[in-house]
Amino acid sequence: MKARLAWLIAGLMVVHGVSLALAANLAEKVKVELESTERHAGMEPGTYVCAAGHLHVRGTVQNLADVPLGPIKVAGRALDSAGKVLGTATASTEQRKLSPGAKAGFDLEFVTVTGPRIQQVKKHEIKVVDAPVAR
Repeated sequence: MKARLAWLIAGLMVVHGVSLALAANLAEKVKVELESTERHAGMEPGTYVCAAGHLHVRGTVQNLADVPLGPIKVAGRALDSAGKVLGTATASTEQRKLSPGAKAGFDLEFVTVTGPRIQQVKKHEIKVVDAPVAR
């Protein structure tokens, strides 16, 4: 009985490890694009300041995998000219299921980047951190 339980646990660990490896590979199968419109004069396309005064970055993700994904989670960092991190943000797509080839929007809100800090932002980095197979 103990041996059977041990094999079951070992099997589950292998399956879980394979699913984690597959999920990591699927994050690489998602294309990130920033919104191309300028909302505020002088700001980069895809960026804007909300009514609360926080910096936002809007864009889309596209599922390049051959299976449905979702929700897709992205993370961003706002950087100054020296590469110092001024703020971080995460967001997930509202769509729970993204078919192969489909796109969905995201909106990163940098709640610590407000007021004069917004002018210090010289670039931002955005990457996909989670792209699970949709259930």
